[in-house]
This record gives sequence, C-alpha cells and structure tokens, in this order.
Amino acid sequence: MLDLIRFIIAIPFFLYASYSDWKDRLISPLVWFILGFFAFAIDFYQFLSLTGIIALIPSIIIFYEWFFEWENREKILQYSLWVISFAIFFYSIFTQAPPALLVMFLMLVIFRTLHKIKIIRGRADVRALMTVAILQPLYPEFFNFPIFKPELLEIVELTFPFAFLTLLYAAIASLLFILVLFLRNLIRGDIGFPEMFIGYRIPLDEVNKRHVWLMERVENGEHVLYIHPKEHTHEDLISLKKIGRDRVWVQPKIPFIIFITIGLLAAYLLGNFI
Repeated sequence: MLDLIRFIIAIPFFLYASYSDWKDRLISPLVWFILGFFAFAIDFYQFLSLTGIIALIPSIIIFYEWFFEWENREKILQYSLWVISFAIFFYSIFTQAPPALLVMFLMLVIFRTLHKIKIIRGRADVRALMTVAILQPLYPEFFNFPIFKPELLEIVELTFPFAFLTLLYAAIASLLFILVLFLRNLIRGDIGFPEMFIGYRIPLDEVNKRHVWLMERVENGEHVLYIHPKEHTHEDLISLKKIGRDRVWVQPKIPFIIFITIGLLAAYLLGNFI
C-alpha cells in the first residue's frame, strides 16, 4: 500500500501548490521541503538496507542543497556537496544498490540541468518534478490503478521513470490547452496565426485586471505582435489605445505547476500507455 500512501500524501501538496501559484504567483519552497521529507521517509522504509540507505544519500544532498542560498564565499561548500554526492553515487553502483535509487539520483541531476540551461525555467516547477522523482522511484500500483501497465515494467522503470511520465502528461495537457484556445478563438471569430493558438483577445481596459501577458505593442509608430511577450507598462496600453485598439491579444499566465499536477494525476491513474 506504499504507492497508495504516496498518492494520498502527494496530491494535496500539488493541488495546494497549483492554487497558490495561480492565486499569488508564488509557491513556498516549504511545500517541496516537507513533501520531500515524506517521500524520502517512505523510500527509506521501502529500500531498508545498508546499500539502499547509502544510495539515497546522494539524492538527499542534491534535493535539499538547492534550498540554501549560497553566497559566493560558500560556493566551495556547495561544490563539495556535489562531489560527495557523485562519489557516493558511483560507490553505490559498485555495491549493486537498487537500480531505482540510482535512476532517482540521475533524474534529480537531469532536472537541475534542465533548469540551469533554462529549458524548464520555473524553480518551483523543477522542484515539483524532483519531488515526483523521489516520491515515486518505481511505477505505482494500487487497487486497479494505473489502467495502463507496461509489459516490460522493470526495463521501463529504468529507461522512462515515473517522473518523465508525469512530465510527458504535463506536456500533453499543455498541448490540449493550446487546442482549447484555438477552438475558443475560432468560435468567437478571433482569427490570427499563430496568436490564436497561444492567446485570446480581451478588452484593453481589462488587461491589468487579469493574469495575462500583453502580446501587442506600439514601437516606433508601428503595431507589433509578440509571440513571447514580457511585462508591459502603462505607456504600452496608452499607445495601443491611441491607435484605436479596443481589444488586444493576450497570453494567459498559466503556471506550469498546474499542468504538472494534471500530469501527476494522469500518471498515477492512467499509467504508461507507450
């Protein structure tokens, strides 16, 4: 029943994180700190052996080290922790530690790297995915879930871990959201490519009342459309009003953690359909 316990513990944390990010555009790091504690506690119980405990140490270091704000003079300590974690990781390989724990560590390193090279920008999003990696090192099974179960489960768990499955479903959810935007704009007659796939039109006066990115600007006297918009100013709104733009294209600020939460639910309930 460990997987059911993981599911029951994780979902409230992710729902709260989604609500918090939607409402305040902020997720307290304490959410992932506490959930990570529960996740590691269950991992300790599941892989209770000397080799298992040692193999968990590198993941604990990489996960919790990121909660500290290292000053420049403290960087040597941060780098030392990384060296220690990799040293223990390679030691665990030679001691034949549980493969799932080795993959867990690699997943954490991969997610940290994706954030470093700005493929996944949100720090909270990366922490959420890292939490999934330590929460569910193996594919879950409880009651009749998940619906889809891969035949070569042991191989799939190593080559396509549960955290990757969650990220895949999150990507699918975001693509479905794009489709919904397209159909919404098509029905309303708001046609434009590619803006109808990534945004929608609202009255200019409502831009500052909603969590949206303004996609339109007036630059050097010309009307410009931004596919990757940034924060706008009051002057941007005035300039658009002067050229007669009563309704403008905006891009909704949908926190990616919402898609990750949907992905986590889908991964738990649907499973791996590949």
